[in-house]
Amino acid sequence: MEMIRVNNLKKSFAGLNVLNDVSFSVNKGETVAVIGHSGSGKSTMLRCLINLERADGGDIIIEGEYLARGGEYPPAKESRRICAKMGMVFQNFNLFPHISVLNNLIYAPVYVMNEKPVSAKERAAQVLKTVGLSDKISAMPRELSGGQKQRVAIARQLMTNPDVLLFDEPTSSLDPQLTGEVLAVMKDLSKKRMTMVVVTHEMGFARSAADRVIFMGDGRIVEEGKPEDIFTNPKDERVKQFIGSIII
Repeated sequence: MEMIRVNNLKKSFAGLNVLNDVSFSVNKGETVAVIGHSGSGKSTMLRCLINLERADGGDIIIEGEYLARGGEYPPAKESRRICAKMGMVFQNFNLFPHISVLNNLIYAPVYVMNEKPVSAKERAAQVLKTVGLSDKISAMPRELSGGQKQRVAIARQLMTNPDVLLFDEPTSSLDPQLTGEVLAVMKDLSKKRMTMVVVTHEMGFARSAADRVIFMGDGRIVEEGKPEDIFTNPKDERVKQFIGSIII
């Protein structure tokens, strides 16, 4: 089943083309890693998928429903309903700093989705167990390490039962040890066949956990394929140079 379909996506800022006819799809249960140099349009593409940025042209189709058709969008309420099928994990966590881990997790289910608090709290305990943070349920965000904050951010998105998880450089602000903690959770989700699109500089994750890798350059998809093909036998010279410059 196709979860995401993007056709000829275009986006510019102040006359600068950031996305140029980007087209790809994501199937149910698939982990797609998006790699490339900084400034290649990876994060902008991801933000367009969940309507944090509006495309100037092209189609975005989420589970068969058009979020954008030829750069035109449905009414705001309809757009929110379509985007609610997805959750996004940002590089800077975006936790509410003034409330506990538990309340961060139950906020959307209780106050947006009208779930009963008792049920939401029970689920929160289970989700925190999944990300290895059962002992932090009452902690405040300021008491957590960066890796713990990012795992809470992942847990918060899981609380909304998304069909697709989007990750925008989730480990870019973490040191290697904390990066490992977060990647372990993401790899576990991948093994459980959570549908994920991951913009990342972590080539080890892209190579070992992704089903497919997309390389972006200059706002375009330069090459895509299975990790073993991208990392051991890339066809495009830009991809060859990029892979040759990194240590995995």
